[in-house]
Amino acid sequence: MAKIILFPTHEGYCRTCAYSSGNGTCNNKKYNEHQYEVNCVWKYCPYRKEKAE
Repeated sequence: MAKIILFPTHEGYCRTCAYSSGNGTCNNKKYNEHQYEVNCVWKYCPYRKEKAE
């Protein structure tokens, strides 16, 4: 089965990311510098890193 990749603006997109602060903000400096590109141009986050389970 294929893994579903959510759009960056989806509410669950950042919850499994290691850079998620838990209050809806991102701790990744590069993401914060390129927020427009991630959400409007690239439509994915190249800085996203899955949390270890």
